[in-house]
Order: sequence, then C-alpha cells, then structure tokens
Amino acid sequence: MTRVVSVAAFVVVVGFIVFVVNQTAQVVALARTLSPTFGQVVLIALLIVYALVVVVAVVMFVRLPRALRPPSDATSPEYASYLKRLGARLTANPHLAGDQGPLRDRAGIDAALEILRTKARETMKRTASRVFLSTAISQSGRLDGLMVLAAQTRLVWQIAHIYNQRPTLRDMAQLYANVGATVFVVSEIEDLDVGEQIEPLITAVLGDSVLGLVPGAGVVATIVARSALDGAANAYLTLRIGAVCEQYCESRTAASRKDVRRYASVVAARMLGSVVSESAGALGKAIVTAAKKKGAAAFASGASRLRSLGSRMTPRKRPEGPPGEMRP
Repeated sequence: MTRVVSVAAFVVVVGFIVFVVNQTAQVVALARTLSPTFGQVVLIALLIVYALVVVVAVVMFVRLPRALRPPSDATSPEYASYLKRLGARLTANPHLAGDQGPLRDRAGIDAALEILRTKARETMKRTASRVFLSTAISQSGRLDGLMVLAAQTRLVWQIAHIYNQRPTLRDMAQLYANVGATVFVVSEIEDLDVGEQIEPLITAVLGDSVLGLVPGAGVVATIVARSALDGAANAYLTLRIGAVCEQYCESRTAASRKDVRRYASVVAARMLGSVVSESAGALGKAIVTAAKKKGAAAFASGASRLRSLGSRMTPRKRPEGPPGEMRP
C-alpha cells in the first residue's frame, strides 16, 4: 500500500510540474503577443520567481525543528516521554511567549496547542479569503492555478512556523502532493462533495447581499453566484490543505491518513461558511459597482446618441419669406 501511495504521489508531482510548465508557457505566449522582448522578460522573471520561492521555502522550512513523532497509543510507556519533549518544544515556541509557563502536564500542553490552533485557523481563514476573492474575480484558468499554488504553498509554511516544527519528509511529500493535486486535478482529493457543501451557503449569502437592493440585478446575481461558487471551491480546498498540515503538526497520537483527510474535510467545511459570508459581500459589491459603472457609461452613451439623432432630425429654422409665401 505504501508503494502504491508513493507512486501515486510521484505521478501527481510530475503532473503538477507539467501543469506549471504549461501554464508558464501560456503566460509567456500571451506576453509575446504584445512584444517578443516582453515575452522573454516575463519568462526570465517567472523563472527567477520560481527559483526564489523554492530556495527560500526550502531553507526556511529546513531550519525549523523536526516534528516529534507521536506514539500510536496514549497508554504506551513512550507517551509520557513524548509529552515531555512536546512540552519542552512548546515552551520554546515564540508564538507562546508570555502565554504559558513550563509545560509538564497534558492539560497545559492541550491549552498551548489550542492557542496555536487558533492562530493557525486565523491564518487559514485569511488565506482562504484571499483565494476566494482572487479566483472569483479573476476567472482566468491560466492564472488561478498559479495563485492557488502560491497561496497554499505559503500557507503550509506559515502553519509549520506557527507550530515551530516541520512535518516529516513523508508527511510533506503527501501534503505537497495534495497541493499539486488541488491545482492540477481538483476532484481527485475531495472526500466531500464541494458543491454539496457550498450551494446552501451561496444561497444564504446571496439572499442577504447588496444585490437585493439593486432593481433588475438578476443577471448580476447570476454572475456573482458563478464567481462565488468558483471562489468558494478554491477556498474550501485551501482550508482543507491547511487543516491537513495542522493535524500533522499538532497530533498527539499517530493518526492514519484516512482519519487526517476526514478531519481536514470536516474542519474545512465548518470554516467555509464564515469565509464565504465575509468575502461574498465584498465580491457582490465589487461586481455591482462595476455593473453600475457600465450601466452609467451605457446610459450616457445612449443619451448622447439620442441627442445627436434628435439634433439631426430637428428642422433648421429658416429665414421668414415675404408675407403670404408658403413654407414647407
């Protein structure tokens, strides 16, 4: 089974690399339509950005302490030793500075992990909100995948930094395989039906949105709904990636990958509602504002054309002729 998972992860990673190369080629081709020199500059800039992202992420991630591997049984003799080492690790965590004293018992460790979990969830929520808005507004298949990739890669590093430890290489391979699958083949990593999770949320949000205040905004509402569905799906998958990383970093007992995926799906579904409700209002206002501007521009253009047409149709005033002369 392990070999099958490793092969599957390798295939996903290779496919993801091919996907990035393809997206880069499309962006460069788009730039070359403006100017061949500009296309070359874009290609070099993207390669430099990719190299910097990889090098900086690897260096900063490797500098984090290795993850403490929890025992599979909380009643085992190794568990007390694990809690002691975990308590020492948490005591030195800069995110807990001034919040906790020396952590020597299970209650103190649980309280410290709860603080870190709260901070990790705030980071997940901010990242998911940015992904929601950027992909909902962008609606560009060429760039959305790259934006989601950058956001999720950064999110993994941020959560690992909050817990002040890095998951094992095996966990990281699985985690980034999930990131790659999210960008490359989204449906392959979903344990829950995203549409099933999102549809009632979108309905509730749109019912209370500013669109109800705009007469005749049915078309705009449809655009907002489609954009919100796309953004919410990407936000859900981003939250799911963050929850998987969170579980790898804070698990007090060894958990199977199936349990981790189920946990991540439940956490992401619970957090999705607040992300959508807070972000959809901004999305709706942006689209309505754009629609109003377009409508005002169209109205002004139409009025100008009517005035021009009216001036051409209005008879010119002619000089009056002698009395009794007929004028047409």
